[in-house]
Amino acid sequence: MALVVVDQAENIILEAIVNKTAPQALDLKLYKNNVTPAETDTEATYTEADFTGYADIALAGGDWAAASGGSIATAAQKVFTASGTPSGSVYGYYLTQQTSGKLMWAERDGAAPFTIAAAGDTVKVTPTITAS
Repeated sequence: MALVVVDQAENIILEAIVNKTAPQALDLKLYKNNVTPAETDTEATYTEADFTGYADIALAGGDWAAASGGSIATAAQKVFTASGTPSGSVYGYYLTQQTSGKLMWAERDGAAPFTIAAAGDTVKVTPTITAS
């Protein structure tokens, strides 16, 4: 499934480019509701995963590397690991600004849903965004 940069994020990005607002670090989150990302989504569209051991992952500016030519930015792979006796499903991931909580983008995994059924089950995400 394709990554979707939502409408509100496009406005946030444009304001950061022209120095109207300061950029913010991002939080990487998994979502558990059966939704396909759309441009009109907001942070309220997604239900954050809550399996045992789950916690969102903070991404700092230094976590990102841009490829030469500047069209792709990638952060190192992040791993979410279940503990205890977890249960639940994961459909994809989304990123929100750390301070405002505003949704920036989301991506549904083409193999979703993933069932988190046992301690040690993992979901791995390599956050990547492409400018075209």
